[in-house]
Amino acid sequence: MKTVSHEGNQYVLRFERSEEVIAALKQFCQQEKIDSGFFQGLGACSYLKLAYYDLKNKKYLEKEFARDLEIANVSGNVAIMNGDLIIHMHGTFSNENMKALGGHVMSMKAGGTCEMTLTKYSNPMVRKFDEDSGLKLLE
Repeated sequence: MKTVSHEGNQYVLRFERSEEVIAALKQFCQQEKIDSGFFQGLGACSYLKLAYYDLKNKKYLEKEFARDLEIANVSGNVAIMNGDLIIHMHGTFSNENMKALGGHVMSMKAGGTCEMTLTKYSNPMVRKFDEDSGLKLLE
C-alpha cells in the first residue's frame, strides 16, 4: 500500500495488485495510530469474499468471487473493540455485464488498482457486542 497524499487528518491510499485490502488498511491504521475514522474507495479487485448478515439466525452468509470485478464503491469505518482495531467495510461491485452485487466485505484483493480516501477522527470510536442483534455496534 502506498500513501499518495496526506494532509491533516486526510489520507489518499493506493493498494498494490493482489494486496489484501482490509489487512493492509488495518496494518496502516495501526502504524499511524488511527483508531477511528471513515473511508471510501473505488477501483478493481481480483478476489472478493462478501457476506450478508442473517439477523434472524445471527450469522453471516458468505460467498466468494475468485475473478476480476470493478469496485463501484467501498465504504466503511475504523473503530476499536476490546483493544482490537476493527475495519468494517461494505461494497458494491460489478462484473463484465455491469451486473451489481454487494454486501459486507470480508476479504478483498486489489485488482488493477484500489484507491481510497481515509478521514481520521480525533476521538476514538468504540464497538460493543449487542446481544439482541449479534453484531458489534458502535457505541
